[in-house]
Amino acid sequence: MKPLKYLLSAVCGAVCALSSQAGAPPTVMILPDKTWCNENGYVDRSERNGKVRITEKYDEAFLNSDLANLKTQLNALMKDNGLPTKDHSASSEIDDEEEGEEDAYSGDSQSGGEMAATDYELLLNKLRPDILIKVGWNVNKVGFNYTCSYRLEALDSYSGKSIAAVTAETPTLKTTIPVAAAIKNAATQYMSEFVGRLQEHFDDLQENGREITVACRIGDNGSGINFNSEFDGKELSTIISDWMNDNTVNNVYSTRSSTRNRINFEQVRIPFRDANGRTMQAKEFVDQLKRYLRSTCNLKSENTTKGLGAGRLYDICQ
Repeated sequence: MKPLKYLLSAVCGAVCALSSQAGAPPTVMILPDKTWCNENGYVDRSERNGKVRITEKYDEAFLNSDLANLKTQLNALMKDNGLPTKDHSASSEIDDEEEGEEDAYSGDSQSGGEMAATDYELLLNKLRPDILIKVGWNVNKVGFNYTCSYRLEALDSYSGKSIAAVTAETPTLKTTIPVAAAIKNAATQYMSEFVGRLQEHFDDLQENGREITVACRIGDNGSGINFNSEFDGKELSTIISDWMNDNTVNNVYSTRSSTRNRINFEQVRIPFRDANGRTMQAKEFVDQLKRYLRSTCNLKSENTTKGLGAGRLYDICQ
């Protein structure tokens, strides 16, 4: 829908304002939200363990001319304002073959089962945006009049947590009032708070590190070890926890669960950049843990991390 460009322009202005205040700007990628994809037929449905899973078909969604045109306009606006963007469609055309080569992990029920990355995880891992802005909209007829509603949600691409969200609807309007004006007026009143939340989040990332999760698994590999096994008088679970404490920003992490064969950490704050100034993600962080266990306990393992913020160290064995 053409008038939506005014809404997206307002979002662009919000994010650009963020970049001017925070030094190096975040990279941003625009995606349609799941509700919009579902209403327009751009979803897949699959069943696993009795649960239906709905996933967006972004490749098909961006063939929608309204969405494609709006995305192009928004990317151009962001470039004009010095904000790096990640373009899903352009990258998808170039890298389709690489996505088919992604490794999948398969183990027994204790080690977590199949760990094939989803299209969404592959997309984030490939493009590595800092912030996702998901959008959706509806124009609703009310007799000869109409209302216009929209949704905006900014998500941290590593943790998946919501940073800022806006949902609003115009009052009932006469058809003589342009939809573009209605959407622009409705969006503008929320932009100050939207920008403030993005700014606060980006400042927090740079000061306190990105937030990820880390899962460690020992499968039925015949090694005879588990997380209660001792190495130089210290249990393996304690060795890993001590490493997490020493290598997280401000020692921030929490243990969600811990058993003989599984340990799950959450709210793990990793450095925004590594020692060489490169952007840190879950895979690099887990690689460091993998090397540490190899050098100190002579343990082998496999880094099966799927996305930006979900670290996986599986098949730990001697």
